Amino acid sequence: MYGNTNAGLAADTSTTAAPGIAARHQETMDQLNRTVAQAEDLLRALGNESGEAIDAMRTRVSSTLRDAKERLSSGAGQARQFANTTMSQADAYVHANPWRAVAIGAGVGVLLAMMMTSRRRHSAEGEGSADY
Repeated sequence: MYGNTNAGLAADTSTTAAPGIAARHQETMDQLNRTVAQAEDLLRALGNESGEAIDAMRTRVSSTLRDAKERLSSGAGQARQFANTTMSQADAYVHANPWRAVAIGAGVGVLLAMMMTSRRRHSAEGEGSADY
């Protein structure tokens, strides 16, 4: 159960990261993939057209596209490595300090509950005063 910290990381990041972070990551990846697809479409549209300006554009787009794909690949690998390292460190900490981890989790839960209760009170007070 705790031994394999790499299981499922590449397939599903939503279970290993906060939902907001996973959603933003997915949105960014989707946008980058759309950009790459549009650049590839542009290269296909240029097709066999020739001319000095078109050849220069084709070269620039091809170079930019290649660089973008390399950065995407490198970034994904770095993110996966960072997540694996972070998960391993958290797992080691929890195993070394189980009661401290429980206390920290409970404390964070209490703080979140207090913040949510405070927001509800303020929003309920604001709704009542808007009627005059």
